[in-house]
Amino acid sequence: MKKEGIGYWKEDKNGLPCFAYTGDIPYEKYLPNGQRVKLPVDPWFLLGNYQLTLFTHVSGEYELITGQRSWGRVNQGISRNSGANKAAVKVWEQDGNAAEYCLTGMDSKAADPDFCERVFGCGFADYTYKLNNIVIERNISVKPSKTPYDGASAFLLSVKIKNTGTKEVKAEYLEAVLANYKEIQYQGIAEEKHVVQYTYENKADIDGHMIMTIIKGHAKDPLLFSRREDMSKYEGFPPAVFIQAIEKEWILDFEDKNLTARVEVCLAPGEESILHLLIGFTFEYGVSSIANIREELLGKREFAIEEPSAYAADWKNVLPEFEEEGEKDLKQELIWHAYNLHAMATFSEYYQETKIPQGTIYDYDWGNHASARDNFQHGLPLIYYAPELARSVLRYMMKRTTPYGEIRLIEKGNGYCSAERYFTSDQQLFFFLMMGEYLRVTGDYGFLSEVVETYPVQGQTGMPVLGFIKQCFLFLRDEISTGEHGLVRLLNSDWNDAVYYIVNAPYNNVLFTGESHMNSAMAVFVLQALIAALKEAGECDKLCDFKDELLQLAESMSLYRKSVWEAFRRDMGERKFPRRMYFAGKAYGEDNMFLEPQGYTLLINEFPVERKKALYEEMRRRVYDGEKLGARQQQTPEFEDPEFDKGSRENGGFWWALNGPVIMGVADFDKEEANRLLRNMTFANYSREFPEYWSSYWSAADNVESSLIMESGLPDQSLAYSDIPVYCAHPHAWILYCYYYLNE
Repeated sequence: MKKEGIGYWKEDKNGLPCFAYTGDIPYEKYLPNGQRVKLPVDPWFLLGNYQLTLFTHVSGEYELITGQRSWGRVNQGISRNSGANKAAVKVWEQDGNAAEYCLTGMDSKAADPDFCERVFGCGFADYTYKLNNIVIERNISVKPSKTPYDGASAFLLSVKIKNTGTKEVKAEYLEAVLANYKEIQYQGIAEEKHVVQYTYENKADIDGHMIMTIIKGHAKDPLLFSRREDMSKYEGFPPAVFIQAIEKEWILDFEDKNLTARVEVCLAPGEESILHLLIGFTFEYGVSSIANIREELLGKREFAIEEPSAYAADWKNVLPEFEEEGEKDLKQELIWHAYNLHAMATFSEYYQETKIPQGTIYDYDWGNHASARDNFQHGLPLIYYAPELARSVLRYMMKRTTPYGEIRLIEKGNGYCSAERYFTSDQQLFFFLMMGEYLRVTGDYGFLSEVVETYPVQGQTGMPVLGFIKQCFLFLRDEISTGEHGLVRLLNSDWNDAVYYIVNAPYNNVLFTGESHMNSAMAVFVLQALIAALKEAGECDKLCDFKDELLQLAESMSLYRKSVWEAFRRDMGERKFPRRMYFAGKAYGEDNMFLEPQGYTLLINEFPVERKKALYEEMRRRVYDGEKLGARQQQTPEFEDPEFDKGSRENGGFWWALNGPVIMGVADFDKEEANRLLRNMTFANYSREFPEYWSSYWSAADNVESSLIMESGLPDQSLAYSDIPVYCAHPHAWILYCYYYLNE
């Protein structure tokens, strides 16, 4: 077996990228001081469509996750962030001797690269076990969604058993999944303390070769979730788990809360047998819903085609091909980024739209649909190749926006949105970023007249998209407002919400006095594109009824933008770089460069090109020095906090979301350098620079530690912050978006 460290990239039969994991599990690496690296010991890959999130582990175990309503794991395992399933085979030979092999788990054959080949690709996970006298291929395939409003909440399991010996072999194969529902937001809370308790009811349809476990929520308070369609912080209507057998040879049964499927085969030398199951969940408890899922996954055929991915052709039709990119490795990585955004995308039953979650800690560990700014960023590359999905992301976020322009930061449970303890100042700016780019790239000005419901959706008549832009602008101008320097206020935080935690200052004294240079530079940049788009829309015949409103809004935005720009220009003066913020009576970033405002400053039209070049040279000296992926967040980390090491996260780490705008800004005066910066923050470079960490290859957290600390290249290593699903949409979205932006 080919073994190159952790693994290597290759192509599936349809030319799509896939990764062969050749390393050992449990995964273990150690830092120079002997401290064990905090990365999950059983690496995971993501399969999914808009109705299904499925983490497949190197060990063969999987996590069956739903995010349509509350984030929940339907086969919750014993430990946090784990699923429970089992695959095993028992083999008899003619002499009557039997050998039993466990195929899933940390102590199984899947854990040994000498016995099992493990390949993960676009929509599939493939495990090939080479045992005594037989080879078993266990394949999990997920079909992509074709529109923001469809998709099958189940996967196809294909099992191929081949006799490679010289004698007849009898084998019994077992596949099982545990029905054990847990809302992810409560996975760290003891069961007896849960507000909602769940009961399980087994149901079998022998004629239809299907078994199902219906899960029901119960609570003492009758108003926690009176109806399925109502908004609720809690999940009272979880999905049912099911197994559907495709061939009649399967025997389906229940073992306590485990749904099991067994099959016996007798194989002559060289003979093989291929069998299939559908495993998933459904929010409709009737047999007909399973039939619909089967029809979606199998169509008229009785079994899946024989190849590593049953739906490779479907994925190839969904994903962009990047035909004009001549660099093969970059082309394959771009396809991979697009795949992961589609696999992460999640349909909201309450809002009836699809978003792309942040992933990592917010969604997959804390169980929150957060945060608003992230959803806007993840939608940026979709504008170029999947505008229908981009529109759905925008609609979803508008439905989380109140009639007076406040964008609700966090969603949990079923449609329940709140700001929690935050009063952030930048959500409207990220809305303007995505909306301005959507209008600029697509020219779809008719979208401005489409009516969308405002939060909380139920009972709301809605307003045109243009109305959302107007109300969010008024919220920015009048509610967030500007401070004594004329800069956009910080409130409790802008993009860097760690300010809220790190700086030990009386909250009531600082909330309304802080000002953000990042917000200010970003406002000037995002409004320059949005104002131009609104003026263009004013000339559109389809929007003649909105012409006056469009022009008035553009004029009001222009006055506001000019005011903020003048304040920002005055504040910067002859300085080589803008400050970071005014907060708690202090000017941050006087001599120490913070990255947050720099990229957006480079994107301001009125900022002279020569000053942009000088600013970038200053950045190269201060925040690029010693870094392998891109600029770190601070030149010299200055925050003091036990959870934020100096060089970590918002205290000097590397962020794709901060480096993306820098690349865009540099492109205005040096396209070649911008392309070099983009290639520096690709996964290809990440895995070259940090080949010993599995988090360097196929996905990543939203940030990694900088060169200033020995944990460089890793997700944050303080406490257990990184011992979570290392799967974030940030790097996928920003690498892909910057590529499209540079190649317009």
